[in-house]
Amino acid sequence: MNTVKSLLFIFVCSVAALLVNVGKANAQTNSDGWVKDTNIEVSWNNPTRSRRSPDATVTAQITNNGDEPINGPVRFVIESLTPATITVGNADGELGELDYVVALPQNQILEPGQSLTVGPITIVGGRNSFDISGSAYVQVSLEPVALEVDILSPTTLSTFGSSPVTVTGTINQENAELTLNGAVIAHDGKQFSANVELGEGFNTVVARATNASGEQTTDSISVSLDLTPPYITIESHTEAQEVYSDKITVTGLVNDIVRGTVSEEQATVEVNGIKATVSNRSYAATDVSLNEGENVITVTAIDESGNSASISQKVIYKIATDKRLVLVSGQNQTAQIGNKLPEQLIVKLLDGSDAPIADAIVVFRVTQGAGIVGSTPETSGRAIIATTDAEGMARTEFQVGYRTGVANHKVRAKVVGVENEVIFPASATSVTGDKISVNSGNNQRGVAGQTLPAPFVVAVTDSGANVVQGARVRFDVIKGDGVFQNEESSYETSTDSDGRASAQLVLGPLTGIDAQRVEAVLIDSPEGIDLLAGFSATAFVPADAGITSVSGVVLDNQDKPLPGVTVRIEGTDRTAFTDQQGQFTVSQAPVGPVHLIVDGSTTTAFGEYPTLSYHIVTVSGVDNPLSGPIYMVKLDTDNGVYAGKEDVVLTLDNFPGFKLEIAKDSVTFPDGSREGIVSVTPVNASKVPMAPPNGMQPQFIVTIQPVGATFSPAAKLTLPNVDGHAPGAQVEMYSFDHDLEEFVAIGLGTVSEDGSVVSSNPGVGVVKAGWHCGSQPGGSGTAHNCPECQKCQGSSCVRDPGQDSKPRSQQTPEDCKTKLCKGSKANPGDIPVSADVKYDCKKPGCDGENPIFDVPDDGDISEDDKKCGMCSGGEKVPDESKNKQECGDGSDAKECYTCKDGSCGNHCEASNAKTTKSIEVKGDHPLLKKLDVLSNGMPYAKLEVKGSFALNEESGEKCCKDCSIGKDPKPYTKTELKGSGSLEGTFIVPGLGLLYQLPIKTYGPVKLGGEVEFGPGVKGNLGVSASGSTEVSECDPETCGLLTIGVSGSLTLGVFAKVKGDVKYCNVFNEKDCDKLIEGEAEASSTINAGVSFDYKDYEGDNCTSSDCYSYSYGKAEFKANAQYKVEVGGLYKYQYQNEVSVTFGEAGSGGTCG
Repeated sequence: MNTVKSLLFIFVCSVAALLVNVGKANAQTNSDGWVKDTNIEVSWNNPTRSRRSPDATVTAQITNNGDEPINGPVRFVIESLTPATITVGNADGELGELDYVVALPQNQILEPGQSLTVGPITIVGGRNSFDISGSAYVQVSLEPVALEVDILSPTTLSTFGSSPVTVTGTINQENAELTLNGAVIAHDGKQFSANVELGEGFNTVVARATNASGEQTTDSISVSLDLTPPYITIESHTEAQEVYSDKITVTGLVNDIVRGTVSEEQATVEVNGIKATVSNRSYAATDVSLNEGENVITVTAIDESGNSASISQKVIYKIATDKRLVLVSGQNQTAQIGNKLPEQLIVKLLDGSDAPIADAIVVFRVTQGAGIVGSTPETSGRAIIATTDAEGMARTEFQVGYRTGVANHKVRAKVVGVENEVIFPASATSVTGDKISVNSGNNQRGVAGQTLPAPFVVAVTDSGANVVQGARVRFDVIKGDGVFQNEESSYETSTDSDGRASAQLVLGPLTGIDAQRVEAVLIDSPEGIDLLAGFSATAFVPADAGITSVSGVVLDNQDKPLPGVTVRIEGTDRTAFTDQQGQFTVSQAPVGPVHLIVDGSTTTAFGEYPTLSYHIVTVSGVDNPLSGPIYMVKLDTDNGVYAGKEDVVLTLDNFPGFKLEIAKDSVTFPDGSREGIVSVTPVNASKVPMAPPNGMQPQFIVTIQPVGATFSPAAKLTLPNVDGHAPGAQVEMYSFDHDLEEFVAIGLGTVSEDGSVVSSNPGVGVVKAGWHCGSQPGGSGTAHNCPECQKCQGSSCVRDPGQDSKPRSQQTPEDCKTKLCKGSKANPGDIPVSADVKYDCKKPGCDGENPIFDVPDDGDISEDDKKCGMCSGGEKVPDESKNKQECGDGSDAKECYTCKDGSCGNHCEASNAKTTKSIEVKGDHPLLKKLDVLSNGMPYAKLEVKGSFALNEESGEKCCKDCSIGKDPKPYTKTELKGSGSLEGTFIVPGLGLLYQLPIKTYGPVKLGGEVEFGPGVKGNLGVSASGSTEVSECDPETCGLLTIGVSGSLTLGVFAKVKGDVKYCNVFNEKDCDKLIEGEAEASSTINAGVSFDYKDYEGDNCTSSDCYSYSYGKAEFKANAQYKVEVGGLYKYQYQNEVSVTFGEAGSGGTCG
């Protein structure tokens, strides 16, 4: 079999196979989506026969063996019935070519385990034996089912104490590939379950499904792994403190840096076996019994993940035998923040025989919190003096501070000379939330139509920066058409014990960076105040995973780019370096959760820069830009201190009050060494690498280096109180934990009594090197810079009716109106003066809000026009009173000037008679003969002038403008050249008849070429124009006229070209038969093109100072042929050869002369 026959055989076989498949597809279509349900078991009963009938009847029983109910209709299809002479007599219809009876009508249900009888089915001719089989069919939708994947457990924002965690969910396509955080997992098309490893801190788990058609869908949750034991301090007592009561209240801090705020739900605290009350990271255990002498106080805390920690401290109980101060009442009361306790604080001073002591001075001093003591505003303060009465009692009132918690506000009552003291612990509760702030989830990227990787989370806080539990929050989709987990565009929820409320957004179809917007509204806000926080998100349309990338820019704290920074994706070989603009793109990035490492140590910029890392979730097949620049601060290593061998204090000269106190033998460096340099660098507050939570905007933040250094015990941290917190205020202190990669609360600091600094409380401080600050949650709202005439309403700018009458800052000058925020008003002073035409007897003005330009102005006339005219009604008119008056300027040239009809001039009595004649200018005229230089200069073309040209002459007399030449009329002759024509040309092609080879091209199995033969040229033309005039007169002896002739353009001629196609090689025929493949005649379209220009100037007059000049230029002649022909190979393939040939003739030229 030769090659062509082989090709034809393959073609026929392919078509046949295609037709078979089409037939199969149609057969499936005819079944209207009915499929056999293998969960329905079929069992046949014995047929029933009668002697009186040639037929038989038979019944079958069907049973639902599946786990789910089956909804009708169900058709029982007779799949086989033999012999061929028998048929079904009572079929309800046909499914394809098979009979069926309805087994279960529509709207009825066959429950799991339920059975029903089908029939009787009449078998026509079934008196004798027959074989029958059948199955139950159910109807399924022929519409393609969208790929879906859902994570059912764990729920988002869950916290775990161990890893891995089991993730379960559902998927609706059996053959789809499913990955969890990039790892492929097995599934049965319905459910999946797999273990996922977590890293300590915040984790994103992404389930991603992809089917054979390329459809992708994802679902994600955010969970935390807490392996860190709770951090505990004892604040109520110091080591080996002496107390004078056999029962004490032990208070302190319990902190869990992974969870953040800690309340009863997150931690359990016991003090010597007594369960403590826990609230807002504070704990208090009352009535802790002591024995006389030394006692050990042990505090044990267990967080919700099962992590535990304990600390111990000695307390010495002594029995007072001399004067003593005893408690009367007022301990352990509760009030809302910033409010007074309901009862007074009362103590009693007794002598050694328990008799009251009067007129003694008792000092009540606030020792914890920002509260004040005193009964009146004039006498209140951080400490007051009270005098005991006749019963030995002294009293005061206590207004608690602004931090919620249990027993976290304290007042001490003390008498000079008395050993003991009385402590009044008090608790504070929150008030209505007055701030709602973004906690996390802002500026995410995701897939259009799918759930974002992490929820939007807000925090609600009150006026004391305390989180508020149970506050109602509503999330609203503002832009993008997304929906929340309730499949609505609005979702209402309440804050948890951490003051957080969250919502999961399914992105809408709107694409664009941060184009989709959501706002969270605090429903339970103070009356008359709208409080909200705004989120934005980006939707991408996923594509091929191989082109996924991550991009961003790295800047220093002064917004200057950092080149040479290494950016890599952990666990892969994907690496990029920032360019001179600080920009980078990591190509072929993994899809899903990605850990991005940004190493500033490799930058080519001067100085030392840190390493940062980011957790992001990428979308397949798109560039995933980071939500903002990566800011790196240049580290100040010059002010470092050598820590390890002894106590050291690190300060900053430019920031009075800052102090980092590092205890001896407390620091461990990343390499395990116990000695080394510790440095601190202030950070531009607006360039913090990672946004602090809860909308915090700290005014002072530092980075402590090296990253990875740890401090035990914690290094005491003192910060300048640049945020202006009140004396005694308990301020949250935060650190960016580089292991957890998020900001965490490390405990509380207390503002000094002079308000200058915030110092970490005992046991609190720097545990890990990194970014540190002390701040409170920021305000509510979304970032807007509304244009003028608008105000901020929610997350949008809207018209402000209060500004409707306000003039806009941008006005159009001279338009007779002032633009207002709404509409405009007339401004008669805004006249369009710049549009005034001088000396036209008019001036501009305003007609309401419309400019006008024809207001009569009789003074708007020039001095020359005044000589013989005047303005009247906005028009220039003759001044009849000045007719025949002299109007010259006193010179000889204007001595004869008089006024006539409003003009000043020589109004002699010149005759109106004129003589005219016309002279035809032909090709041999000297003017046109100048064009011969083109024909002589272009060796490949012959040019000839065609057209109609004429010289028109006019003779008469006129008055001279110069009176010194003559006051009487003088003769003149005026000549004018007019006409147009063409410059026709015929190309004379050098090498006429020569063949030009076409380049060889390969098409499939053939190589094609050919040749082109030039044919004779065809005439073309260019336009020729002639114009100009000259005048000869005794009045103007210096006159010189100018006549011109011009040609410009491209002389284009059609040319015949003959093309011959040539098959140079083919592997489907013998070489000698190749030319038989050419189908039809080869064709070509062709032109010759040459650029031409000519310019001739003829100066006419006895007093001309310029000489006649001409110049010309012409380009090479370019021949272009567009050749094409077709070939057909074996009736299967057709190819078209096409190529353009360009050949240049002649040489370009130019020239010209004057004289």
